Amino acid sequence: MVLGAAGSGKTTFCLFLAGTFCRRGGRVAWIDADPGQPFIGPPAAFSLALYTDPADLLKRKVPLAMSFIGNTSPVGHLLEAVSGLQKLYRRATALNPDLILINTCGLIDGGAARELKFHEIDILAPRYVVALQKKNEVEHLLAPHSHRAGLLTYRLPLSPEATTSTREARQAAREQRFKDYFRGAGFQDVTLSDVGVHGPGLGTGERLGFRDVNYLSKVLQGVVVHAELSHDRLFVIVEGGYVEEELYSARDQYAVREITVFKHSELDHLLMGLNDDQNLCLGLGIMRELDLKEQTIRVITPLRDVAPVRHVSLGSLRVSPAGGELGRW
Repeated sequence: MVLGAAGSGKTTFCLFLAGTFCRRGGRVAWIDADPGQPFIGPPAAFSLALYTDPADLLKRKVPLAMSFIGNTSPVGHLLEAVSGLQKLYRRATALNPDLILINTCGLIDGGAARELKFHEIDILAPRYVVALQKKNEVEHLLAPHSHRAGLLTYRLPLSPEATTSTREARQAAREQRFKDYFRGAGFQDVTLSDVGVHGPGLGTGERLGFRDVNYLSKVLQGVVVHAELSHDRLFVIVEGGYVEEELYSARDQYAVREITVFKHSELDHLLMGLNDDQNLCLGLGIMRELDLKEQTIRVITPLRDVAPVRHVSLGSLRVSPAGGELGRW
């Protein structure tokens, strides 16, 4: 497992290590656990690829498996990141490789970084951790594992050629990767009754009828177009604005702990994971239409067949098919 800040040379190091193993006849399972600047697969996902020929490292391979994270940063998606990494690690182990190589994201500062890196190491128990650092910026991530049985930690200084890209350059690179991924994509319809939905609340409760929708419209002083009630949550979609201060009235009326309100426009261009029956990602999609009457989602996706899709995971990033990031909810 390779740790280091953005621009520390993690991918370059992984390319060197994978190339060395391949040239000696080895099989390398590479898990790309960087949803922001991935070497394998599209942004907002973790990807797994198998390398046996060093020449394959000169081009981007189609992933053998992916796990949808939902954003280009794991912040706010730590459970998806840890769970996805574990699933891909199990898949990698089944390939019987000579080396499993895990390239982590460049998030190294703050509480989210400490939680993510702690649980990534804890759940996978790697034999080796390689820390690339300029001074001691990764030490606080390594310290909790200083007495872990069987773990060998190597600290390497940064190469003089390692450079940190600007925020604008990283965003431009992500947008190009999204653009490449969705090039040639088409429209597909996913029927909500055919899939499980993970996200802010859509598809998790009983759909409320006209009387309740009309009541909520009056209370929230907006146009409610959809509402679902589950055991502890009310999920509402509105057209346009609403009065947030009136949410407490709806919460008391329906005796729920929380209310999630989405503007219909916030769902347009929302990034989605179209997942199989093991909840591994078959492909990314961009929501373009939520037909509340027909209970279908129209998505733009490179997938030519959505019949195997059994789970839909809603991300928190909105993206255009041309790659532009349109904001987060």
